[in-house]
Amino acid sequence: MMLVGIGIGLSLVAATSGCGGGLSEGRTEAQATPGDPPASTTVSGSVTVNIVPTVAPLGNPKYDAFFSNAVALGKAVADARVAMDAAPAALNKAMNVAEATDFQTAVANIRAKLQGKMTVTMTVIPAGTQVTVVVVPGVTLTPDEQAMLDAYKSVAADVVAIEAKLVPVAGKTAELAAQGALLATSARSDFTGLKMITTLPSVVAGISKVTTALTTIKTEAPALVDRSKVMTAAIAAAL
Repeated sequence: MMLVGIGIGLSLVAATSGCGGGLSEGRTEAQATPGDPPASTTVSGSVTVNIVPTVAPLGNPKYDAFFSNAVALGKAVADARVAMDAAPAALNKAMNVAEATDFQTAVANIRAKLQGKMTVTMTVIPAGTQVTVVVVPGVTLTPDEQAMLDAYKSVAADVVAIEAKLVPVAGKTAELAAQGALLATSARSDFTGLKMITTLPSVVAGISKVTTALTTIKTEAPALVDRSKVMTAAIAAAL
């Protein structure tokens, strides 16, 4: 798939010790301490991806689920943004077009090159919208045409799937924000003894940073949904 390799640095790897005493944000090798900025970015070429900070597994189901779910939401938003940002370039690369274009232009150009050689259908299913791209029976594609068809199929499938993936994000974000507020209060009684020194500060800082990141996610997800609708409409208009 054309877009898979671009989505780097989206999910974080636990980089703390077994006691769960540290935070990890940005690139997986970076270490953060309480009081660091609430969010960081990973940059790959022209693609900038916001990262949700996380805490290494704590062995406490409540906290582990909170951080894991927050990272999953952040990854869904980041994946969607990366896919849409990369879509025009992926199509243009398949066509050997050096200059940058917008998505609508790239779709129109690649469809023109493959006109009469492929059929594209869009079907609404319970999980969202499905795009099917097939070669017209009796047509044999050149290697260059096959590369264009594969890129179109990959990009179209990624774009039309975004709305269904991101629509639930706003509600889940609100739930996690409320949960984070409760966990911030209960952490002082959940991590006592030695863990009050080794773990509690990072947990509290982590909750604060994730809560801040959730605010960004709640705002960004609807904007990405609207953008995906425009791009899906461009695919549909070319049918």
